[in-house]
Amino acid sequence: MMLRKRNRFFCLLKPLSVMLLLFLVFSMVWLRSSVVSLEYRLGNLEKKKAELMRDRKLLAAEQANLLYVGRLQAVAADGAGLTFPDRVRVVYVAKAKDKEALKASLRIGR
Repeated sequence: MMLRKRNRFFCLLKPLSVMLLLFLVFSMVWLRSSVVSLEYRLGNLEKKKAELMRDRKLLAAEQANLLYVGRLQAVAADGAGLTFPDRVRVVYVAKAKDKEALKASLRIGR
């Protein structure tokens, strides 16, 4: 009787151990493929980050070029026809301390 129970136990143990071994092998393969996939995605994201950093530097240089004072003066003078104001013709408007109307005056050379 005891021998029969042992044989049944070993008969059940063999297929279970084979299934467990197959499960472990497939899970190791799945884990390895997941790690490789994550490494590829990480590499792609690092490439994208490097491109964006390069674009950011180029845009900062372009912004500095566009905001250069000498260039702004040249564009204003050539394109828009703007000139520096004549000091004699400048009008200063002073804000009244009371609730009076604003006063405009012509001050020469400030």
